[in-house]
Amino acid sequence: MYLTKELAVTKNKLTTYFPLRTKDERKEFDWNSILGQVIAEVYRKELKNKDFEHFESLCEAELKKRLDDPGFWSVIQQMYFAQKDALKIAPEFLLFLSEQKEDNQHNKRIGKMFTNMLEDTSLVRLKPIRLNFLEQVIYDVLLEQALKPEKEIKRVEAKEEVYLPFLAVSFKQDLKFLSSKPRYLLESFNSFLKLYGFLYTSQLAHNLVNWDQGEPKPIPNYLILDIEKASQERREVKDYGYKQLYKHVHRIFPFLTMSEMLQSDKDVVKPLWALADSIRSSDWALNQLNLFAVDFISERQLKTGALPKASAIEALRQVLRLSLEQFKTGNKDKDDINTNFAKATLKLLCTDFIQQRGSAGSTLVINQDYLLLLTNLAIGDQEKLRLNELMKSFETRGVYFDKQSQSEIVQFYERIGNVERMSDSGDAVYVRKTV
Repeated sequence: MYLTKELAVTKNKLTTYFPLRTKDERKEFDWNSILGQVIAEVYRKELKNKDFEHFESLCEAELKKRLDDPGFWSVIQQMYFAQKDALKIAPEFLLFLSEQKEDNQHNKRIGKMFTNMLEDTSLVRLKPIRLNFLEQVIYDVLLEQALKPEKEIKRVEAKEEVYLPFLAVSFKQDLKFLSSKPRYLLESFNSFLKLYGFLYTSQLAHNLVNWDQGEPKPIPNYLILDIEKASQERREVKDYGYKQLYKHVHRIFPFLTMSEMLQSDKDVVKPLWALADSIRSSDWALNQLNLFAVDFISERQLKTGALPKASAIEALRQVLRLSLEQFKTGNKDKDDINTNFAKATLKLLCTDFIQQRGSAGSTLVINQDYLLLLTNLAIGDQEKLRLNELMKSFETRGVYFDKQSQSEIVQFYERIGNVERMSDSGDAVYVRKTV
């Protein structure tokens, strides 16, 4: 059982399952720094010195040993170091993007959100990249002089189990595919992380609503292409798009902080759905949660009551309701905490996928670059997929399209020439990768 042995009402504290904190609302993410964090974790590599100029001096010394004319170094310096073009040589160079800042904790938490989905797997191995002579020397300097020995790299144990196993499976699969194409990875890694930041946020929010239904599964989350016209008549887009997401993100902070409070003595925090599963038939948990609800109302000074429940799940449901109601007291300072957290979530993690569409209001959208990336990831190691299979693959990642959007997508594929149409039915339309 994952419920703490000594339930007590404490301050709302969020340290697991989501990277934002209540004080992050005015901050901006540095996605380059996040990229460096993820590279460090994914490839189990760490720099001795993150100063790029120091690395440049190492390369200068090594290259001057090999150059007939040491004066040629100035040309190389302009080619690879003046504008930091060396970072484009191979994915490992992105380690330099992880800046040493005191105020970098919010970026580190975002990076940790992604690496937690990898768990302890070491499936990511970079495929050798074809380099010219100069690039090979620079690359060798990185590997032999700039990186710490693997035995010196310390890994911090995760404080939580994976919340969305289905999305973690896709994330690992997609990252493995990208790693097999290092040039494409370099081009698309930033977009890849922003895409999965949105997918994780939206699917976490939707599955928090279904916390009592066992292990999470993909929840309909409808987007349209950014070139499409939005319409109030499209039921799926209207009811299961932005409107649904906006409503559900307001559960993230209350539910996750309550889940942590209920597991305060645990070294590894379990997902809320796993906590629920562990107490289903426990009379002890039922009694403890009924008592906790009364204490919570008193400590938070809520103008509501708590009724003794007959099952542990119903008692937990009541406690989660109270976690929401603590931010609806009429006290503006308290009420704004969750509202501002939800706004920051949408702004910082979902902004690339939200557009204002006239009378249709805010709408979830995907642009053509993200669509192509998602298409290549969904097809993966295969050469092509039937359209119907492709749409199902999108849905396993939490991206849904209605029939009108699917038609627009096929037309887009035809314009760029990566579709084979055997007939007008979805079963006979094949889509190829673009990489």
